[in-house]
Amino acid sequence: MSTILILWFAGASAMAGLISLIPRYLPRFGMAPRWVSYRRPMVITLFVIDLIVTLIFRADVEAQGSAYATGVLVLILSAAVAAAIALWHDFLGDWRHHATALPLSLFFWLVSLLFFYTVIVNIIERPAGAIISAIFIFAILFFSGISRYQRSQELRISDTVFGDSDSAQIWPLLVGRKVNLVPHGLADHKRKAEKIYRHYQVSGPLAFLHVNLLDNRSEFMTALRVSVSRERQNFIIQISGAVATANTIAYISELIDPLTVFLELTEQNLMLQSLRYLFWGEGEVGLTVYSILVRYWEWSSQETRPTLYLMSLETHSPPTH
Repeated sequence: MSTILILWFAGASAMAGLISLIPRYLPRFGMAPRWVSYRRPMVITLFVIDLIVTLIFRADVEAQGSAYATGVLVLILSAAVAAAIALWHDFLGDWRHHATALPLSLFFWLVSLLFFYTVIVNIIERPAGAIISAIFIFAILFFSGISRYQRSQELRISDTVFGDSDSAQIWPLLVGRKVNLVPHGLADHKRKAEKIYRHYQVSGPLAFLHVNLLDNRSEFMTALRVSVSRERQNFIIQISGAVATANTIAYISELIDPLTVFLELTEQNLMLQSLRYLFWGEGEVGLTVYSILVRYWEWSSQETRPTLYLMSLETHSPPTH
C-alpha cells in the first residue's frame, strides 16, 4: 500500500505539473493545437500516455524508477542553473544586490555542477531514463513542428494599440475602402507611388505599410503598436512589435478593408523563402499574404474583398491579379 501511495503521489504531482506547464508554454509558441489549453482533453491525453508507458514497462516499479529519477534530477539541475543565471544578472545589473547576489550565484553554480555530475552518473548506470526522455523530446519537437506549420497561416495578432493620439485620429480616414494598401520597405515612397501610378489604374490615396519585426520572434501571438502619419495625399503606417511580416500585413488589410493591396514578389527560391517564413517570419511575403487572406476569407465568408496585385520588384509586364 505504501508503494502504491508513493507512486500515486508522484504521478499526481507530475500530472499537475504538466497540466499547468504545457498549456502555459506550448500554445504561446504555436507548438500545440488550441485544445491543449483546455484541462479535460489534456488530462485524457496525458493519461493515455501514462498507460502506454506503464504497459511498455509492464508496471515494473524498478524499471520506471530509473526514468523517474532521471527526470527529477534534470528538473533540479535546470532549476539550479536558472537560479544561478538570475542571481548573476542581479549581480551585474543592480549594485544594491552585489553583496548577496555573487556568493549565492557561485553557490548555485556549484550546486548545478554537483547535480550535473549526478545526472551523468545516473544516465550511465541506468540509461532507460535518458532513452525515454529523448523519445519524448523528439516527439514533442516533431508534433510541435507540425502544429506550428498548420497554424502558420493564422493572423497571429492578439491586440493593437495606437502609438499616439494623432494616429488614433487619422486611422478612421483609412478604414472602409478608402485607400490602397502598399506594404513597403523604408525606401523612397515617391518613387514607389510613381511606379504604381504608371503601371496600374489606381483611384484614391496610397497607404504605405512598414512592418518592424521583434528581435525575439519565438512568440506565436503578439500585440501590435500602430503609428499613422500623412505624407501629402498619402498615408504612412508604421507597425512595431510584429513576429511575422506576412501575417501582420494580412491582419492590417482586414482591419482597413482597402480598395487594393499591392504585394511585391521577391522572385527568389521558394523553398528557402518558406523556411525563412517558418523560422523567422520573413520570406516570400506576397504569396504568403495571398494564402493567408484567401484562407481567412473562406473561413469568415467575407463578401467585400480588396483587389490583390502580385507584382515583381521591377514591373515590365502587365500586373497579375
